[in-house]
Amino acid sequence: MEEQDYILFENYLAGDLSADQILDFENRLNTDQNFKQAFTIYKQLSTNLEHEIGNKNKNSDFKANLDGISHKYFTKLEDQEHPIAVKKSFNFYKLAIAASIALVMGFFAYNQFSGGANYSDFNTHDTVDFSVRDADGNIGLLIKTTKAFNNKDYKKAKAYLEELLQDDPDNVEYNFYYAITNIELDEFAKAETILDDISQGSSAYNNKAKWYLALSKLKQEKEPECKAILLTIPKDADDYNQALKLLNKLE
Repeated sequence: MEEQDYILFENYLAGDLSADQILDFENRLNTDQNFKQAFTIYKQLSTNLEHEIGNKNKNSDFKANLDGISHKYFTKLEDQEHPIAVKKSFNFYKLAIAASIALVMGFFAYNQFSGGANYSDFNTHDTVDFSVRDADGNIGLLIKTTKAFNNKDYKKAKAYLEELLQDDPDNVEYNFYYAITNIELDEFAKAETILDDISQGSSAYNNKAKWYLALSKLKQEKEPECKAILLTIPKDADDYNQALKLLNKLE
């Protein structure tokens, strides 16, 4: 599993996914057994972590507590599945999941306790499908762009979007996702120039552009600028709840 999957787990449990993202998530639970197993373990570890650690002592003895929770859970899991010969039949794959989840749980808990915010907490991008557009002979390129972006291959996605923008430079959707690829590749000035222009327009992307402007500042650790942009996002924006969550972490 990738760290991005665990961020997705956390956003799902926190109710921070859009309706489309929830549908995609639950479809994946039904079709990907490894994903489902990791999510089940993550959810139970998260519950145990909240119960046993709470808010007391914050960072003190955190690692010891986390190790203990993980050990108790996986011992119980193996006892249930193999009550006779647990040690001999312990599944190495589950051990790998345990290690990965414990590590990422520590990442989330540390950030919660310390009050900090990281770009990787919030860069769960919407799945996109450019191929539904009027292709004008570019259907192959649109499909490649869709695949690259959704697979988080932002270098390829950026190159494909540049090709699309040569023929349609004023396309707001192309420009918006092109800006995201630039943030992911740490080309912030280029991304922010595009997003600032979109945020001042009247398209369906204007408020989302503000959100990504804030994320660009967050990734650069420019917290005062990030907070100032977040405060401009209106209550009816799709990303308003996420903006509030990020503001609370930055306070």
